[in-house]
Amino acid sequence: MAKETIIKIKIIDLKVGMYVTDFNHDWRNPCCQDKDPNAFRGPRLIRTESEIQAIIDHGIKELFIDIAKGKETDGKSLNEVEQNLSQQLLELGDDEELAIKFNPEKPFSEELSAAAEVKSKARMIVGHVLTDARLGKQVALAPVQDAVRGMAESMFRNPDAILSLSLIKKRDEYTFMHSVNVGVFLMSFCRALDMEEETIIKVGVGGMLHDIGKMKTPEHILNKPGKLTDEEFHIMKQHVVFSRQILEQTAGIPEISIYVAAQHHERFDGTGYPSGLSGDEINEFGQMAAIVDVYDAITSDRIYHKGNPPHVALKRMLDWSTNHFNTKLYQKFIQCVGIYPIGTLVRLENHLVGIVIHSNRESLLYPVIKVILDAKTGKRFNPRDINLMEHSADTGGGFRIVRPEPNDKWKIDPKQFMPKPDLYQ
Repeated sequence: MAKETIIKIKIIDLKVGMYVTDFNHDWRNPCCQDKDPNAFRGPRLIRTESEIQAIIDHGIKELFIDIAKGKETDGKSLNEVEQNLSQQLLELGDDEELAIKFNPEKPFSEELSAAAEVKSKARMIVGHVLTDARLGKQVALAPVQDAVRGMAESMFRNPDAILSLSLIKKRDEYTFMHSVNVGVFLMSFCRALDMEEETIIKVGVGGMLHDIGKMKTPEHILNKPGKLTDEEFHIMKQHVVFSRQILEQTAGIPEISIYVAAQHHERFDGTGYPSGLSGDEINEFGQMAAIVDVYDAITSDRIYHKGNPPHVALKRMLDWSTNHFNTKLYQKFIQCVGIYPIGTLVRLENHLVGIVIHSNRESLLYPVIKVILDAKTGKRFNPRDINLMEHSADTGGGFRIVRPEPNDKWKIDPKQFMPKPDLYQ
């Protein structure tokens, strides 16, 4: 077996002559790139001390290098890092202190249609509100509040129903659906933290309107597929300031909603924008919004970026959480969406492959899956549901998840195997 050459190092160990393969940071938070907004987005050989200083100034704490293409040093191999993160996820998934307890009023499959209806209504309302904002009109708050209240009611009947509709991505207008998804994830997050319904609604409103300031960003910048110039990047960052200003001028807007919009690009280590706040200088709801905004963004397909599978996104963010996010809050977010989020393709010890169709809150390690094929033979069979929790004590039966599987490998579209698949189109 060839020696692994990709290793992770701390920023203090970076030297001229090393070849960086991954800057290991939140790609949506280019907070310190005013001089060169695209400096840290691709592999490169480090040629000067000034490059190293620019990376330090950017707030990057750790990164990956290829010792086969540049100067060598000691560090953890990429495989070690991945194994460590996978193990951390497993431990979080089985942590009883973090576990979210709820008793759904309605079964998942029964609530799904109602959840799809209220989410569709929310998407339509967000579209109208953001379009009005682009035209300079006043924000109509009441319809947004009504839509959020409808989503909250669905969530209290069964939290997984509406959450699944955001976890399994549709190909739709990103700006509108991202706003709705951030609202849904934030509300689920608040529910996981056992917050009151009125608080959940206020946070949901903030999530739905968090990017309203982008309506003041020129479309050629907002949707540019290539690299932004310095000036374009400066303009793009202003959307957070505009969001706060628009919401502050909206009669009846809750302060919590403003925190969500104004602070969703701040980072726990102070490397965010627009204010460079750190730690508890960032309101709790701003800290939550930062986590949710990044998660939905990196799991979504964009013109310039193919979305990560949910499990991969959770691992990447777990790695970043030591710097970018409030670690305890991020751990709770993992419990909220599950370490194997709904729609994830997984492989069992017995080689069966299936789609996660909903979580078991007693232990996120044992979700309910719809089994589709045998990975050993490649043979497909009539899909059937298996509740892995019922086999959790059967250590020799092979009903433990070994790893997530790439959808492309098996040419499987998770949406087609969900209850009421037409709702995921």
